[in-house]
Amino acid sequence: MTVNPIDYIAIQNTIAKYCFALDEKNFDGLKDVFTEDVDTIYPFRGTIKGVATVADAIKKRLTPVTTQHALTTQHIAIAENGRSANVTTYFTGIHFGQGKWSGSQRTAYGKYIDQLRCVEGIAADVPGASGKWLIERREVLFMGELGEHGVMEGE
Repeated sequence: MTVNPIDYIAIQNTIAKYCFALDEKNFDGLKDVFTEDVDTIYPFRGTIKGVATVADAIKKRLTPVTTQHALTTQHIAIAENGRSANVTTYFTGIHFGQGKWSGSQRTAYGKYIDQLRCVEGIAADVPGASGKWLIERREVLFMGELGEHGVMEGE
């Protein structure tokens, strides 16, 4: 089977939407990134299952800060069936302090290790893609952190 090359763009788009949802504090937007039954592992919380629970945990974590998440090096491997993919994406997450932490920041360097699937019955975000690509499993690994940890705790 030939893999649809537009699916690579659709997968990149899904992963980028995660960053926008976090930075814009649009946690409901995570429903457009993760499957309903997503399985995740985050360094600050451990295992979290289900998109609503993931959204709530991230919301609590990011409430005291303003953020900018940037994606860098990425490897996408779409399965021969064209319906699933394994993706590793490096990221930088900058967390800007507020209140007494104004002027301070906490920066996390890491990678997202994702498994995505092409969901049938949902319109594709990218014209020409095989379908809607959503993350069904994510592990977030920190490779390093810099700055004041108190920034993440707020006032």
